Amino acid sequence: MIDSKLFIDRNKTVMFGIFEDPDMFLDTVGKVHDKGVNILDCYTPFPIHGIEKAMGLKRSLLPIGAFMFGCLGFISAATLQLYIMHFEWPMVIGNKPTIGVSYVPVLFELSVLFTAFGMVALFFTRSKMLHGKLPSELIDLRQTDDRMVIAIASDDPALNKSELTEMLFKGGAVEVKERTNHGYEDYTDVAINRAVAAN
Repeated sequence: MIDSKLFIDRNKTVMFGIFEDPDMFLDTVGKVHDKGVNILDCYTPFPIHGIEKAMGLKRSLLPIGAFMFGCLGFISAATLQLYIMHFEWPMVIGNKPTIGVSYVPVLFELSVLFTAFGMVALFFTRSKMLHGKLPSELIDLRQTDDRMVIAIASDDPALNKSELTEMLFKGGAVEVKERTNHGYEDYTDVAINRAVAAN
């Protein structure tokens, strides 16, 4: 389920376009993707409808993970109830069968509980988010507040960086940076000015 192309640490150079307007950001992401440029990821402080399509991403596999965690919760609940009611502490309540409608609430609750905790664990694992760790994907301190960021792999020698930079600025980018990775979370950032991109 982990897409290795999304980790910016594996690319030697990465270009970032930082935007303030979500509509212009979405439009620019679509144009950059249509140009055939390798978009690594987009960072937004809030969900933007249609960003996956604009980036050219396939449908997420997270619903399959949710279904598997739900099945694990359902099987755990059924096993727990069968074991307790038939082996550990057998009881006959009101001369009614122990298997039946009375199992439904526990089956439902454990299915939901396992799904919720499983998805949280899967999200943090997939996002490489550990407690107290400042991720290398933090490009701008305001990307969790009001800025949107597009990360573009700029390793390809055939990529015209000045044309791409100008496209980002024309699309509404307030800032463009290029990051050179030297190793795991060891990098240098260089801001690219609009005047430099035009030359």
